[in-house]
Amino acid sequence: MSENLDLKLTAEAWAEIVVERWENKITRLRIYKSGDLVRSFTHHVISNANGNPELIEFTFLYYGKFVDMGVGNGVKYGEVESSNRRAKPWYSKTFFAEIERYKEIWAEKYGLKAQMTIIDSINESPNN
Repeated sequence: MSENLDLKLTAEAWAEIVVERWENKITRLRIYKSGDLVRSFTHHVISNANGNPELIEFTFLYYGKFVDMGVGNGVKYGEVESSNRRAKPWYSKTFFAEIERYKEIWAEKYGLKAQMTIIDSINESPNN
């Protein structure tokens, strides 16, 4: 079976896809005046002693969240409707859609790991 069962590798690949999707969304919404926001993206997968991912951290410049909500430069969230500023949702919708995809991937990976454990257990049983 050639399935990738390495959970850390899967988490790293997923994190890279999230950053790529954010970059694409920022480009489509034309949020690249200086390019600093895109250049600030980093991710880090923190694993336990067994190598299984426990935490995935994403970092980027804080002002990116303000752009996402359409606030900043004196414009508060409640004032967005009456201002010239508009929310440019590059972060929230994209991230939460990718979280849903991550849950699907994880369910599949753990299902495969369970299958492999059962197969290995059967193959190692003394009745074989």
